[in-house]
Amino acid sequence: MNIYFIRHGDPDYATDSITEKGKVQAEKLAEYLKDWKVDEVYQSPMGRAKQTAAYVSSKWNKEPVTLDWLSEIVWGNKGGKPYDSLSPWQLVDAFIEKNKNYPLDESWKELPEFKDNILVSDMEARIKSFDGFLKEQGYERTNNLYTVNAPNDKNIVFVCHGGISTVLMSHLLNIPFFQFTAHIGLGVTSFSKLRISGEKGEVVQAKLDLLNDRCHLS
Repeated sequence: MNIYFIRHGDPDYATDSITEKGKVQAEKLAEYLKDWKVDEVYQSPMGRAKQTAAYVSSKWNKEPVTLDWLSEIVWGNKGGKPYDSLSPWQLVDAFIEKNKNYPLDESWKELPEFKDNILVSDMEARIKSFDGFLKEQGYERTNNLYTVNAPNDKNIVFVCHGGISTVLMSHLLNIPFFQFTAHIGLGVTSFSKLRISGEKGEVVQAKLDLLNDRCHLS
């Protein structure tokens, strides 16, 4: 099974839509990907992702299915309002600038900057939904790997956001979210490809084939 993550076009966050520049980007992306063989398309419920999905899915003659857990991740101080803290990207950069280092493995979740932030619980809920989705597709999470219960050759596309894509891709690859965020930024209308393959009964790892490709904007 091949899994593709596509980030939305240039956003206007105030109106949850894509800008005129974003529409041009989405048009170029759709034209570039028009010959892809796609079996299923899923989209975030947010406007900027749905607008972008409309461009690419029309080329594949596929109707996108909306999944609530593909919406952008939520952060903020516990007991406060969503987004009342720095974004995860800003928090990661600030920590590295201050400490000249970053934590190993999943210990970042216990840092003061994240321990009292709703980000961690939000991420865990999204990951749980994603693992449930993969299990329905025939790939069951087992000790950070995947047991192949029903192998398939599907090409599945998720049109969503940079944050949720980072969460799900880092989960697939067993790279801590903090480290992934520190080193990789997903550009607007970028697409990335991951693959899970194997025979029935095998335990396999997800593999990364393509990351943050924006060649359609060249």
